[in-house]
Amino acid sequence: MVKKSRTALFVLRLFFYFGTALLPVLHPGISISYDRSGFVLWFIIIPYEALIAFLPAPKGKGFGKVILAVLPLFLLSVYAGGFGPGAVAPFGAGILSFTLTLLLFRYPRWGKASVLEPFFLAWVCLRLLAFSRSGEDAAGQSLGLTQIILVWTALVFLLHSAVVYFCLYPKSLARARGETAVFALASAAALALVLFVLPADFIRNTVIANLLSDRVDKKPGDDSEWGIPEENNGRRKDGRKTIPGETGREPGLRGLSENDWPGEGRRRGKGGRGGGETRQYTVMVVASKMEPVYAGESFRGRLDPAAGFLPGPHEPLNNLPHLRLLSTWVNPGTEYDAGRERNEVFSLSTLPQNFLPYRPYSVEPTVLSENSGPLRYIHRVVADMHAANPLELAAAPVRDLTPGEAETLAAYLEFPLAPADREIFSVYLAGALEDWRHTGFAATMESGYMEKIVAILTSFDDYQYNISDNDNSSIAALKEFLLNTKDGDCVEFSHTAALLGRLAGVPSRVVTGFLAAESLQTTAHIRGLAALRNKLPVLRQFPFEDLYLVTDAHSHAWPQFYIPEYGWIDFEATLFAIPPVGSGDGNMRDVVIPLFDETRVYSPARPFPWRAVLRALGFLAAALLAAAYTIRYGRKLLLHLGARRGGRAGARSLYLLLLARLAADGRPIKPASKTAAEYVQLFPGAGEGSPFAAFAALYAELRWREFADPAEQAERFRQLRQEYRNSIEAVRRRGLRAFFIRLFSLRGLAYL
Repeated sequence: MVKKSRTALFVLRLFFYFGTALLPVLHPGISISYDRSGFVLWFIIIPYEALIAFLPAPKGKGFGKVILAVLPLFLLSVYAGGFGPGAVAPFGAGILSFTLTLLLFRYPRWGKASVLEPFFLAWVCLRLLAFSRSGEDAAGQSLGLTQIILVWTALVFLLHSAVVYFCLYPKSLARARGETAVFALASAAALALVLFVLPADFIRNTVIANLLSDRVDKKPGDDSEWGIPEENNGRRKDGRKTIPGETGREPGLRGLSENDWPGEGRRRGKGGRGGGETRQYTVMVVASKMEPVYAGESFRGRLDPAAGFLPGPHEPLNNLPHLRLLSTWVNPGTEYDAGRERNEVFSLSTLPQNFLPYRPYSVEPTVLSENSGPLRYIHRVVADMHAANPLELAAAPVRDLTPGEAETLAAYLEFPLAPADREIFSVYLAGALEDWRHTGFAATMESGYMEKIVAILTSFDDYQYNISDNDNSSIAALKEFLLNTKDGDCVEFSHTAALLGRLAGVPSRVVTGFLAAESLQTTAHIRGLAALRNKLPVLRQFPFEDLYLVTDAHSHAWPQFYIPEYGWIDFEATLFAIPPVGSGDGNMRDVVIPLFDETRVYSPARPFPWRAVLRALGFLAAALLAAAYTIRYGRKLLLHLGARRGGRAGARSLYLLLLARLAADGRPIKPASKTAAEYVQLFPGAGEGSPFAAFAALYAELRWREFADPAEQAERFRQLRQEYRNSIEAVRRRGLRAFFIRLFSLRGLAYL
């Protein structure tokens, strides 16, 4: 019977675990719940180790059971995390699963740490609820599942706690009926808490995306009103040169009510770069110790003979910016690139998707910011970024590609253009290399590999950089730019540079996204940053000089070249171009930031009501405790009254009263399967000849014997009372501590 009960408890434990682990898979607002490593960990390693620990080992073959647990665990951990630090987490989780299960079901005396399991499962459920609030669309898709998760959280916590309790105290299974009723009562109370205490709309994020026409107003005042730190008036630090810009003129700073903020198309940079625009609108605020930050959204590595560079199937980073993550994504690959530093990039953005500096190391789930108007999305990315100016590699002894690298990067060396088109670009590349070799700088270079890249970039020194609405990156458009107009923006420069790089034997691709750089921060941008930082507390956790205001004019495209031993490096294709003039410089347009109103036209997301929940839980715990003591002392009073009646019923009341008082004094609980006489043997001092032994004999006589003489029955009951008092006196523990233990103990409720 005990073996069957233990098996049932193990099955229930697995059921609660899988029920919680599958919630992220079923959640409609999550694009990716488990990657390969996560799936192997949660659905193979942890349940497998638990099963091996639960199954009994053949007699005398305990060591074989350990081998059966450790060897597959090692292989699965390597498969999940590779040969490196990534395998440590799954291996540790497997050891923990094996150990907890073994202790819980085989050695319950040492398995007390398992009481944390229900808290862990409840934490996973709360993470899901927090994720449901990470964005308006996520909240909308998951709204129907929210109440289910809430109910499941309460049930899994209480019922899994019951499973752990019965595993730790297996003898309690014999009286499980009363304790099951207690757990059922607690479950009903928890469900009432979930359904009636929590606000029904606490996960809703009702935000109005206002698409009204612009009503832009100039914010009055001098620098002091913007809240610029005194030490940061003007430019904060010397930034690396990036996009060429106009000098001698400063844009103005304007404010637009958050209620009138433009729609999604403007925020994504569509329409913000054209020559007819007069303003640049805030897209995000970026915080980073390193700059510039080339934050990519689309990595284009497939070269089409007509359309040019397109996102390809071999670009795994193209999906990552748009995925809704349940937990922090960690790059499963190992970083061997030289010259990189790990850097955290924070962004408060109007856009729900991430923008990734290369090479991303970890990406945290998107969080919805409640009181920051259109800047409502918080993104955090940690990336291994190249720390120096990539052009400095021109003076380094960079080697050529090895045959193995060329084979691995073959997709980025493909050049499937028509012969006539190939000839046009080949002639241009040959001329660029020849012109470079005639410069005085060529002799200082130690690498022919880097020489090709520098020659391509410097060949654009007589090309005009101008912002335009034309994002045509087809091969025909690139030929027109290269041979005729010699006028374009980052699209033409980056795609042409990447195409020429491939022709020169350098693995190349194009990345599109946003550029956050000190060189793009004009006085208007700095004032706008100060105003936003002064209003939004989340930005004040970063030094002012590490903040960058990114607008739709900073949407950008740039080439990435693969450098042996350094990996993929971001290059600026427009660096040597002729700076724009007039309306051709989008960064010279007036900067528009959102102005925050005290009275909002949208309802912000309600935070999780922790205080209300904790108050309700405290009240519930106090009520349950009061009910428990009421039951204990009320039952004691009833048993005292029942013992006055004498006879068989009185003997039964006196017997139950003695058991309850012994339990309150710390004595063993009598199993339901044992008689009073058998119970005598369970603790010292209650053996043969003890007062309790005499009490047990008299109780058995009064309980089961038919007395012909009522006087004899009354005498036996008087003797039973005396032995009751003798038993209490004989086993009572002395001292003040023992007194308070008896006073507050609830162990006697086991006999309900």
